[in-house]
Amino acid sequence: MHCYIHPEKDAVGTCVSCGKFICAECNTEIAGKNHCKQCTAEIVTEHRRKIEKLEESKNQQQPMVFMNAGGGGGASSSSSSAVGIATVPVASVGTKSRVVAAILAFFLGGIGIHKFYTGRIGWGIVYILFCWTWIPLIVAIIEGIIYLCMTDKEFNAKYG
Repeated sequence: MHCYIHPEKDAVGTCVSCGKFICAECNTEIAGKNHCKQCTAEIVTEHRRKIEKLEESKNQQQPMVFMNAGGGGGASSSSSSAVGIATVPVASVGTKSRVVAAILAFFLGGIGIHKFYTGRIGWGIVYILFCWTWIPLIVAIIEGIIYLCMTDKEFNAKYG
């Protein structure tokens, strides 16, 4: 058997990519496998294209900023930026539920618990001070109905 490029030379093996016989001069060993010069050039060109494509996509990506919505202490509450890290969209953490606020308004609204839940502490204290008049209870029932009529987006924009 002779080399397909140099017919006067004996083949030392076959190219694992194209299957042609190759001599010692045409042989290029990559990861313990024999390749002819033409297939080696194709492999190198393909890998260069992949590297260039990765570099282009890396340069086009915008920096991502990660922020801890839950607060807390330590290094986990700091914000940082990174380039080239794939992220998965996640639901927002730490937002208040309008259904929970409505339930609190219906059952414990007379003492203003729903106001404390939504972050309106001053109003919660006012409700406690006037709970004996039954007015906070009536207002709380109306607020519970309003909470249920809102969309989650509207509720979170106002109270989240």
